[in-house]
Amino acid sequence: MKSIKTIAAAVALMAAGACLAADSVEAPGAAAVGPQASAPRLPPSLGLVEFLSLVRNYNPALRAMPLQQGMDQADVRTASTWANPSVHYGRKPDEKEFGVEQPLPIFGQISMRTEAARLAAAAAQADRAAQTQDILSQAAQRFATLLVAQEKLAAKQQSMEQLEQAAKVVRGQIELGARSKYDGARVDLQLAQLQAQLEQQESEVLAARSALAELLAQPHWAPKALGSLLPVTTVKPASEEPSLESMWQSAQPLLPQLQAAHAKVVQTEQFTRQQAREALPTPTVGVSRVRGRTDGSRYGYNQVGISVELPLFDRKQGAVAHAQLAHDQAVLEEDAAQQLARQRLQQALSQRNLLRKTLQTYESRGLTQLAPLRQMAQDSYRLGQSSILEWLDAMGSVAEHQQEYLDLTLRVWQAQWELDAARGQLPLIGG
Repeated sequence: MKSIKTIAAAVALMAAGACLAADSVEAPGAAAVGPQASAPRLPPSLGLVEFLSLVRNYNPALRAMPLQQGMDQADVRTASTWANPSVHYGRKPDEKEFGVEQPLPIFGQISMRTEAARLAAAAAQADRAAQTQDILSQAAQRFATLLVAQEKLAAKQQSMEQLEQAAKVVRGQIELGARSKYDGARVDLQLAQLQAQLEQQESEVLAARSALAELLAQPHWAPKALGSLLPVTTVKPASEEPSLESMWQSAQPLLPQLQAAHAKVVQTEQFTRQQAREALPTPTVGVSRVRGRTDGSRYGYNQVGISVELPLFDRKQGAVAHAQLAHDQAVLEEDAAQQLARQRLQQALSQRNLLRKTLQTYESRGLTQLAPLRQMAQDSYRLGQSSILEWLDAMGSVAEHQQEYLDLTLRVWQAQWELDAARGQLPLIGG
């Protein structure tokens, strides 16, 4: 009788422990998954750093990443959990049997599974870090596009004001009889064309603002970008910058895509070892109590048994081979990621240096001539030394060069951003 109570108590204890374990597990991020908070009060105008901070807080993909991390941690807990015991009961004429069986992974399978799950979580976290940089880098690019679109709109508005002033001069010349009505018609046509360009540029600004709002999932937000794409400090000459090899050596431990590729190699290596360990059979130990009656007398006894799978045919050959091939593939992917990252750094450095030189040349030779050109064209027309077509052509050329300069500043900024990203030095994205 005492042995029967012992077995029953053991079964009850195991069942109670399983219930307590189930009750103690909380869904990771459960507090975050609830009624969505009210729409945030977003600023009408902001700089790049402030915008990237908002993207971190409100971008749907970035907000979901903590939940994914919680799911990875749940997988680690699952991998570290032992299999539940099983209870059996049987009855035959004049005999009853009941007992409990428990698999015993005595070859370290639990620790191997736990480590594999932990490394899988680390690899997933590295992938999320790379995704985070991609999203924030995309946000920075959109912000720069909006900033240039706003500056181009301001330049076109200034061109419109200057053309309207020119129209007054032309009308005054016509009234004095110094010019024909043809000049007025040409100015009016130019005003209509510039007005259409102005409205098109306004549309581009609205589209750029919508692109920013899209990243925050706030469709009714129309922000104004603040700042400048020109460097605020003196640019170092190329001779003072570190060499390409030095940049590459310092960039390797900082690039999230390389960290993610290496984390996958480590994960698949551990998974290969785990599959090899899983090939070892797991014995199952059972304890049961048998009670019966024979020839009018009662009897009872305990029995202990052990069962183990015989790996005669299935020795997990396929799983082990699959894991090994996955590891080999991860190694090749890491090598490819290394080569691609180095090539990207080299191209970004060359592109940045070329565009920066082009911008400096444009500023020193072309940009300084725009204002004098506009004034000379106006004076020449007033003095009757040129026609309205020459004046309009000069004003159009000045406006076109201003737009080209703004496009060039955007390209230089993008090239510098790509170089910083290739070097793993994006302080606005870190953290």
